[in-house]
Amino acid sequence: MSEIGLKAGGFAAVLTRLLEQPLDAAQLMALQERLQRHGAELQGQLPELLLRSPNPEEAVRHWLADKDLSHWWPQSQGGTAAQGWQFESAGWNRSRGAEAMTPAEIVRVHGDGGLDALINPGVAADMAGHCAEAALLAAAIAVAAEVFKHRQAWRTASSSERKDLLQQAVRAAGLSALSGAGLSLVVSLALALVPGGQLWLIAATVGNASRLLPGMGDRAFDLRACGNRASLRPNRRDRH
Repeated sequence: MSEIGLKAGGFAAVLTRLLEQPLDAAQLMALQERLQRHGAELQGQLPELLLRSPNPEEAVRHWLADKDLSHWWPQSQGGTAAQGWQFESAGWNRSRGAEAMTPAEIVRVHGDGGLDALINPGVAADMAGHCAEAALLAAAIAVAAEVFKHRQAWRTASSSERKDLLQQAVRAAGLSALSGAGLSLVVSLALALVPGGQLWLIAATVGNASRLLPGMGDRAFDLRACGNRASLRPNRRDRH
């Protein structure tokens, strides 16, 4: 896959998610009642993908239906939510009994909750919509990049050369669309598993945007390069 395809696809995949506004979990009464009952505070235990679904309240209610709020350290042994907790499938929680959760169990429970979010009603359709949106945006970026890159050639090219340039732009658009759709799925999976989605989406968007900038490419935000260019400028004192 071409370099512009990966760059445009990555930028489109994160930007389409960054522009949406996730629902504030504090507005979900069913969730807040469960947390208050155990004196727990939400710190990444709820997949953010649910808060970005078309109907967040229904998605979270459905996701919580078969889950217990499991303390890392059993309440029967004095454990509290402040010591750590997870939303866990009720069957797993009750089969463990009064034993403390191991680090491996905590990771497994978190991953299981994220995968459960992917199959929630409405989530798959929303992910497909984001894939299509990212594909279209990536294709548009790729075409614009190709036109900008060969802007001089377009002015002087013959009809056959313009046909080749057009085919090249169409090929870049197709590869970028595939990249955008595929990376959009990766972003959705990350939103289901990795907390702090809005923060890392901002970082990823800035990083991908810097790589798309023309001219210096991957060193677009490299201040050392700017300093080197400045050092090459003649000093006014040297002119005399």
